[in-house]
Amino acid sequence: MYELDASMTRSTTVPLSTTRPLPVVLWATAGALMLAFQLYVLGRWITGPNFAPTLPGADSISASQHVLYIALQIGVSAAAVVCLIKWLILPLLRTGRMSADGRLFAAGAMIFFWDMSMNYSSTALFYNANLINFGAWNLGSWPGWMSPAANRLPEPIFITVPGYTSLVTTQAIFVCWLLRKAKVRWPNMGILSMIGLIVLGCTVVDTVIEVVLLRTGIYAYPGAIRSISLFAGETYQFPLNEGFLFGGLGVGAMAALHFFRDDKGLTWAERGVEKLRFGETGRQWLRGFAVYGFCHVMFLLLYTVPMQWFSLHSDPFPTNYPSYLVNGMCVYGVNADQCPGPGVMTPRIDSVD
Repeated sequence: MYELDASMTRSTTVPLSTTRPLPVVLWATAGALMLAFQLYVLGRWITGPNFAPTLPGADSISASQHVLYIALQIGVSAAAVVCLIKWLILPLLRTGRMSADGRLFAAGAMIFFWDMSMNYSSTALFYNANLINFGAWNLGSWPGWMSPAANRLPEPIFITVPGYTSLVTTQAIFVCWLLRKAKVRWPNMGILSMIGLIVLGCTVVDTVIEVVLLRTGIYAYPGAIRSISLFAGETYQFPLNEGFLFGGLGVGAMAALHFFRDDKGLTWAERGVEKLRFGETGRQWLRGFAVYGFCHVMFLLLYTVPMQWFSLHSDPFPTNYPSYLVNGMCVYGVNADQCPGPGVMTPRIDSVD
């Protein structure tokens, strides 16, 4: 659907060596390992003691907020179902094969796994406990998790899980559409310019979406560095590093993969699949796992890993967060009663209840 013309892709295609592992094999292996790890963590969470709702606490929300949150959970979930039917299920039923859009949406549907990863080293993300939740798949489920009380994060399963299909993967599709329009307007645009536009476009789109969502109060970034944040010091502050790392680089990597395909419709991750002695079904599985591997490895390397530095260098939290956002996650400092920030001691996991 979004394939480039053959004349452009031939100029950027690197011939594959017959003595090296084929890209599709490497990325498919990474995809299988990523999925296995994610299912392991989610399985430990669902079957473990931390699979329990985080309750809102003493503070309450208004009736209008309650109605809004119900509408958001229904709307985001319904939008995800529509996206998956349109781009994944219907093409599969018509042709018996997964389309390029379908592979991207299948990979994007599981990106929700990394949603809370900015809290890996230190608390920097809050969610609203008035949304349907069962805690979070981190502390006690995710090997090596560092931040204390992380299981109290009320990850809203009817917002984040479907949201990565209806609000995140669609960003990549939308930016690909914009880039095709730009390519028609400026046909001599080089590959570096196109990649730059993808990063810029995904950063801007994600920033706009998140700024709007933050004003609803469904989540917050208390652990932001104020000098590089919009609305710094407010409960709805937005760290620009989130827009760049998550949107520009994370979602941007998905968009770039989807946009730059050769004349056979193969992405970078799928190159070499035609050289393998597999049947069509086997090749389809390999292509799906390859796209999955690329998208998830990129999110891990371009978003999750660098976000740890920003989380560990957060400014003091805004002071007026309600109980249904804090959710008992500020257990830092000598007396285990402070939020993270400059000069606040970070406790070890085994020193916190």
